[in-house]
Amino acid sequence: MDQTSSPAAILTPKAGWSWGAFAFNASFLIGVRRYRFLWWFLLAFVPFVNIIFWIVCVIYLGMKGHEIAARSTSFANQSEYDGYMNAQDHAGKVLFFAALIVGLVMAVIFVALIATGIHVSTPSSIPFPQNSGAAPY
Repeated sequence: MDQTSSPAAILTPKAGWSWGAFAFNASFLIGVRRYRFLWWFLLAFVPFVNIIFWIVCVIYLGMKGHEIAARSTSFANQSEYDGYMNAQDHAGKVLFFAALIVGLVMAVIFVALIATGIHVSTPSSIPFPQNSGAAPY
């Protein structure tokens, strides 16, 4: 039998945490053409379940992202898979730590604004204009 199509390459998944799958969860699954996992994201529309779903989903994808991508038919060979996963993992780390830094800066600004707002709103710090006896306007 003559087969015109070559069988799918058997890829070895990378070891470790998948920062790309962790940070870009649904778009990562679309990028590696694993559409059947996208059904999970319907749980995001269920009230109260969505909070637990996002936590469980990102942790699962972080742990199993490399294996999910290795079972994909998107990659022709191991070097293509390794290049894609290295880029995804690098971008995921940058996004995660940038979001962490921005969140910390915003928390510090929020605490500073709250502290300033409490200080300004005390009755002793509000100056009252002196009445000069002149009619206003």
